Amino acid sequence: MLKYLAVAKVLKKHKPSVDNAVLCLHYRSTFLIFVIASALVTAKEFFGSPIDCVTTKSVPGNIMNLYCFIMATFSVPKQYDKVKGEGASFPGVGPNEESDETVYHAYYQWVPLVLMFQALLFYTPRFIWKQAEGGLFNVVLGGLDQPIMEKDERQKKHRLLSSYMVHNLNMHTLWAWRFFSCEILALCVVIFNLYFTNFFLGGTFFEYGSDVLSFVELEDGERIDPMVRLFPTVAKCNFRAYGPSGTVEVHDSMCLLPVNILNQKIYILLWFWLLLLTTITSFWLLFRFATIVSKDLRGLLLQYRGRMAGMEHVKRIQSRCNLGDWFLLYQLGRAIEPTVYAEFLRELSNELEHLPYEEEHNPMLASS
Repeated sequence: MLKYLAVAKVLKKHKPSVDNAVLCLHYRSTFLIFVIASALVTAKEFFGSPIDCVTTKSVPGNIMNLYCFIMATFSVPKQYDKVKGEGASFPGVGPNEESDETVYHAYYQWVPLVLMFQALLFYTPRFIWKQAEGGLFNVVLGGLDQPIMEKDERQKKHRLLSSYMVHNLNMHTLWAWRFFSCEILALCVVIFNLYFTNFFLGGTFFEYGSDVLSFVELEDGERIDPMVRLFPTVAKCNFRAYGPSGTVEVHDSMCLLPVNILNQKIYILLWFWLLLLTTITSFWLLFRFATIVSKDLRGLLLQYRGRMAGMEHVKRIQSRCNLGDWFLLYQLGRAIEPTVYAEFLRELSNELEHLPYEEEHNPMLASS
């Protein structure tokens, strides 16, 4: 269980950083959902009873349980639609011939590891960005996010930050695009997880949520619960052993799978959450694309963020900034208290007012 304690470091309050609510849904909320799900299933499997098989006295119960958990249980699809007591004990459980179709359930012992793997995938874009960003944002911020600061110290930090921006105009484009790439990667991760989960569950995950919703609207007995089809709580298991003369004896067993009660609830939650997350992230990337191509939209966003500085100052700054500069300024506005941010924007505007346009494109200014 130590691996679950280690993830607490990820969930602690971070220093001011380049971030947004959508990415937080990925590397915080979704990461936490998958970790908790993995921990619950792990606790059920190792501290509870994941499987309990009914067998004859010729095979010890603990041996049968261990064998069926490792070798997998199975269901008989033709028994799903039979009424209990008329050929089927439970959905998918009943007499079967060698030629009958069988569906094996071998996934449940892998569920905790798969869920933890998926949790790490959702944190990957955040991890990559932290490595690519290299701490630039906190260096540029220079402590202006501190809630209590002497006036002289605050003004000094204003001048330092303004000087940095003036001497590094139009030099933050690559930095911004690295972040945008991580946003795109976040969408790729959630789409990959949809397909990966569908593959892991035998191609049944895509329709899982919609089938459950359809089932809820039906009368009792009209249709088998799709959660029982995918995560049966009762299944069959055949234990093969050699008899006294060497003949293979097949011991038929019916197994209870309490762990699947938990899996049913976990994966219906994941179905809705991943669908919602994909939709939100897709719309966010459309918004991001709009900010990339539209300077007017970037101007409106910066005006809203720095409205306390006055529109004249904000418009002057926006007229001299490219995409990368705008993105850095906007993120600074998220981290700095509004009145302090307004003071900084006015300081920057006054410096830009006396900066010739041709100088802002001179890379030598960065080292002057």
